[in-house]
Amino acid sequence: MVKFIIFILLAFLYAFADENPYLISAKEAKENFKDYIFIFADSKENYQKEHIPNSINIDAFYLQDIAIQNKEKERCKYLPLCPQTAKKLFSENGISNKSKVIIYYTNPDKPYTATYVWFVLYSMGMPETNLKILDGGLNAWKNAGYETTSTFYNPKKADFKPNPRYNVVATKEEVLKYVKERPEDTVLLDVRSFLEHVGKQPIQEIKRVGHIPGAKFIYWKFFQGKDSFFKPKEKIFKTLDELKITKDKKIIISCSIGVRSSFVFLALKSIGFNNLKIYTGGWYEWGNDENLPIWEP
Repeated sequence: MVKFIIFILLAFLYAFADENPYLISAKEAKENFKDYIFIFADSKENYQKEHIPNSINIDAFYLQDIAIQNKEKERCKYLPLCPQTAKKLFSENGISNKSKVIIYYTNPDKPYTATYVWFVLYSMGMPETNLKILDGGLNAWKNAGYETTSTFYNPKKADFKPNPRYNVVATKEEVLKYVKERPEDTVLLDVRSFLEHVGKQPIQEIKRVGHIPGAKFIYWKFFQGKDSFFKPKEKIFKTLDELKITKDKKIIISCSIGVRSSFVFLALKSIGFNNLKIYTGGWYEWGNDENLPIWEP
């Protein structure tokens, strides 16, 4: 009897250990609906079509537009937004430092919209325990039979006070130092598509094609599960081991402008990687600066 009880307890502990602390199911989100602020991370047009009741709309690509237009990354040590911009935006949307937030997306091919909003909040000092991604996004909510609406939600203003985590972003200078020195304790990941990586997919706003010298290619979509937000841990670890990407190394993640990188950042963080940074300038900055070295086809 004692052995049976121990077996049950161990099984429970192993099951619990496999749970992702950054994800929340539609069922749990619904059961704790009043405890959370829901953030719809896609476009205003999609928000107007359908969203979870009482959701605010913070479009991941709108955040990028702000950053590019105002050169916020360059001005504010490569944070995705300057602290004052984040303070105004999140306060107006009813988010304080103590808020508990659930972020979700609509397009299964673009789950990184949710992880980017997660990353922006996290980089501004929000406790990671207060930040959740809705596993399966809006589709999971609808498939569970829960209500949606097209009614605009106007939240009460709050007081968001940024406490930036500069240690989760990499500067252009830091990446250039890696390119020149290639330290063994650091890995630079390029998580764009393979065609982008090898310079066969030009981007209209970016002058050059190719990738940052020394960057290892691993497509962001590799980390996405078929029936879950992320792939099982063992599959991720197997590929990382083959690429000699281990927890003891500093990982710098780069894409075009940081959005896809955020998906990989959270995937790695979910399996215990802690020394992670996103090069928020990405290929948008690197490819447009002709003074910087590139690998080109």
